[in-house]
Amino acid sequence: MWKILNSPFVIAAILVVTFIAFTHFGNERTAREIRAAYNELLAISEDAKNDLEKKELIKGFVVEAGDQIKEAFSLFNNDEDRQKEAEENKIYFETKKLVEVTPPKIVEKKRFSETERYIIYKVANLSNKHLNKIAHTVEFYQGEELVYVRDEWGNVKLAPGESMAYSFNVDKEEKPFDEVRVTVYDISILDVAD
Repeated sequence: MWKILNSPFVIAAILVVTFIAFTHFGNERTAREIRAAYNELLAISEDAKNDLEKKELIKGFVVEAGDQIKEAFSLFNNDEDRQKEAEENKIYFETKKLVEVTPPKIVEKKRFSETERYIIYKVANLSNKHLNKIAHTVEFYQGEELVYVRDEWGNVKLAPGESMAYSFNVDKEEKPFDEVRVTVYDISILDVAD
């Protein structure tokens, strides 16, 4: 069995199948290298019927061709991994664009003799993906000067089309501000089985 598998013609057949697969699926450089190896193997195997030196040459060549095939397949798999990662990034950024924030409002509420200020805004999931985290910054400005930043995040379950209201009391120690801006900087897409 090993002699049949190790024969130059079986190896040549494997190289042909690999060549066809790479010309169809892989990159062109790898396919050309496999084609050159295949042509060289055929040329040597035709002359190597009884010559021990040529048989050893074929053996070494087959080992080298096998290593190149392994390397080519690993390159091919890395391309698939890169394509998968690129597709996941595309989905992430497209989904993140569809997470919208209503303009925040500064609301004052009188409590006894004190006036408290609250920031109120809503985050809406306008995508077709379920989200389980929305991280965003709340930036406080006095004129055009940034005076304070608050980081808001947490685990949420926000289905497509849903929104979530946020509100918090503004601390008395904070510097005075007259404008608030909210920016979403990270989301986490929840995998939901269909």
